[in-house]
Amino acid sequence: MSFRTLWRVSLCLATLAPATILTVQAAPPQFEESLEPLDPRHAATEQDEDRAQALTFFGMAHEAETRGDSAKALLWYLRALRYDPSHIPAARLAMRLAIQLRRPTQAVEAALKISDCKAEDRLPLRYVALHLTQQDRWEEAIRLYERTLGDSPQEPKSDEDAVMMMEMARLCHLIKDYEKAASYFSNVLKALETPRKHNISPKIKRDLMGEDGATYQLIGSSLLLAGDVEAAEAVFEKAQKAAPNTARAAFNAASIHRHAGRFEAALEELDLCLGSRPALKGLEPLLLLEETLKELGRSEELIDCLASLRRNQPENTTLGYFLAQKLFDAEQYDGAEEAYLALVEHSPTSTAYQHLLEIYLSRHQYKQAAGILATVVEKTGTLDALGESLEKLAGSTEAVDAIVSQARRQSADDEEPDPSHTLAAGLVALAAKRFTTANELLTSAIHLSPDRAESLLLIWGLDLLSAERTDEAIRVLRNGVEREGISDEQRGVFHYYLAAALELDGQTDAALEAAREAVRLSEDSALFHGRIAWILYHADRKSEAAVAYRAIVDRFDDNHESAQARDAVRQARMVLSTLCLKDRRIDEAVEWLEQVLDEYPEDPGALNDLGYLWADENMHLERAYQLIKRAVCAEPENGAYRDSLGWVLYRKGQYQKAIAELAKAVELEPDPVVLDHLGDAYLKTDQIDQAKSVWKQAALEFEQAGMDGKAANVRKKLADKE
Repeated sequence: MSFRTLWRVSLCLATLAPATILTVQAAPPQFEESLEPLDPRHAATEQDEDRAQALTFFGMAHEAETRGDSAKALLWYLRALRYDPSHIPAARLAMRLAIQLRRPTQAVEAALKISDCKAEDRLPLRYVALHLTQQDRWEEAIRLYERTLGDSPQEPKSDEDAVMMMEMARLCHLIKDYEKAASYFSNVLKALETPRKHNISPKIKRDLMGEDGATYQLIGSSLLLAGDVEAAEAVFEKAQKAAPNTARAAFNAASIHRHAGRFEAALEELDLCLGSRPALKGLEPLLLLEETLKELGRSEELIDCLASLRRNQPENTTLGYFLAQKLFDAEQYDGAEEAYLALVEHSPTSTAYQHLLEIYLSRHQYKQAAGILATVVEKTGTLDALGESLEKLAGSTEAVDAIVSQARRQSADDEEPDPSHTLAAGLVALAAKRFTTANELLTSAIHLSPDRAESLLLIWGLDLLSAERTDEAIRVLRNGVEREGISDEQRGVFHYYLAAALELDGQTDAALEAAREAVRLSEDSALFHGRIAWILYHADRKSEAAVAYRAIVDRFDDNHESAQARDAVRQARMVLSTLCLKDRRIDEAVEWLEQVLDEYPEDPGALNDLGYLWADENMHLERAYQLIKRAVCAEPENGAYRDSLGWVLYRKGQYQKAIAELAKAVELEPDPVVLDHLGDAYLKTDQIDQAKSVWKQAALEFEQAGMDGKAANVRKKLADKE
């Protein structure tokens, strides 16, 4: 079912949320629990300490808000909430401030903590839910909507309720919770049928109805998927009455027949649906046809049926691509080739070109393959659209030889050679890591087509850089820098990547010069400023790097409109934490990571780094454990995160669990630090031989990495156990 026409529901929601949502008033800050007398007979637990810290942050937030510093107040409210997730007053105030400051990500963090919805929470929660919907975070949006509507759907009592229920139903349908979707849709249906009773305005009714019975169609489909056939039939009849459509009516009848197991009857209706003029467009009837034939044990008839339909509907592109895909899947390549060639004339797609290329490569038809490559380059300027098909080509020596030879012959024989063939062959050679051949062909392509030089030089230089051919990358990127007529913006991009190549080649001063030139050409680019800081860090000029990274935070921290700026600030804080840790400035290292989590509470890197820092310092172990668990949950195959989890379990004295996690970490990332940790855990469980074995491996790898101090520490452990 297409939901395009129903996206207007989200827009309805936005209009229902008044502008005052950004200044919604909340009750003055107050503690929900009365202070209890201190009982000195019991030592404070880590949870007690966290709650006390949360109260401190809450007070700091209130003080900042009183003096008008909303941004700082938001930071402290969120910090309080992180130390005590049950601190609902902090969540409410943080949500309000985040909405005022137009920082939806932070509003989401706070809103998800609010379990009981008060009257003043409804609009802010719905505002946040709308943001989550736009981010395709449907399950979380549903959670917030349900808090404002209640878990048990009730009949709408206002325009706002009706729009909410429609949005809830649509989201439940999208996540395939059809029973819940049907429940919400049923209430929406009542509101549409008796709008005055439910206080629904004519405008909202029109918006919810959609065009051409689309809303009835969606409701009927949801009811059918939920198993309520009788109700679905009734709603489908309403759709037909609202906007008569023979093909759609036949499709609905076919859907009902198939649901009831009447497959022959379903097939008859599908014949009418797909054969009507106009036929019902879209994939759904085609998929239903495929499923119905499969239920009847007649799947072999599908292609012939589709081909017959296609002959009568040459304008139906969806049908054409569906048939072409089935032919390709069945390895009927002659038919697939014919179908795709007809389609790319008017409606080209990357899939069509990928499959045509694979067909020609399977037949060793390299001239035709070269034609496809040239066409893609002509249309897009690169071969990226070919995806895995290009990788298959690059992995075939015979195919690459043939493509290159074809381009050379064409260039030599034609008075005016087609630059697309030369460029395509050069890009194929580059993908196959034939750098000398690529150099020849791409140089020729630039000569033949100078208008493509900028994009081609950039692609070429970056591929060389990723292949660690820095000297060649420098030459190519310098060519881009020195070209006449390019814009300052484009020249800045070349300087940015040239700076990276120069630094990786050990030319730090030249790299800094290039990076500073990039900044001069584009002063407001946080990305370009970040290059200078990275060069200094990479060159081990740590104090200068710290100054540069702090400058990024100072300059761009207030810019919440640019995703690039936010990422640059996040990265700067991560590196600053690392630099502080190297100097044993633990509190500062913690604070930089806390600031990352203030804005990105689920950032796996920050969660892991802060958790590991605390674990390594043997402090806040339960808090560290919770942070690292979240990082591992986000990236379970990350060996560094598994090592952190094992290490915090070790610190907590849970040695067997630590061994299990550290062993997984070694499998994923056999780093000497992880091996050292695993040896320590084996020792704690009296598995001396296992400890010595992994320590020996750790010492060897530390020595090979030039980390003699760490190797010596491990060697001492081994000596103590001899």
